[in-house]
Amino acid sequence: MSIRPARIRAIVVAVLVLAFVIPWTYAHIAYSWDWKEKTKGDACTGKYYLAQYDKQRSMKLGTLSDGRLVFVGITGKVSMGRQSGSFSVSALTGYDHYDLIGQAIDLHRGDSITVEGVGTFTLKEAHSDIVWFTPNPGKATFCFDPDPTFTMNNFAQQGH
Repeated sequence: MSIRPARIRAIVVAVLVLAFVIPWTYAHIAYSWDWKEKTKGDACTGKYYLAQYDKQRSMKLGTLSDGRLVFVGITGKVSMGRQSGSFSVSALTGYDHYDLIGQAIDLHRGDSITVEGVGTFTLKEAHSDIVWFTPNPGKATFCFDPDPTFTMNNFAQQGH
């Protein structure tokens, strides 16, 4: 008893289709659909909204009281319906040399972290980006209240 080439091709195609459809369906249900954490009121009281749209580069946030430039990198995701966001804050200390001065990983909507000399970051909302089968680092919006000694860059959108 031999298996015909046409039957083998049909089996291979069926396996490939299932290998694509199952993860694609899971990714869309778990990360994209509207059943994620609902926004009830404003999670933030910060003065500015920060959202990084170019995930490849950090954005210039402002200047510390000692004159060093501060950069922030932001990512977000929705995992099993929960919004979470992460950020890192670095200061330029020399030509192309950055020191990490603060970070938070997987903050949930409404959580706040204060970075001394910079200010307080509160996660407002997060969204996942999906490419093929897996969620990739997405976008998040943080409310930001600068420290009184911190000089803001002029790109931030005023929140209130």
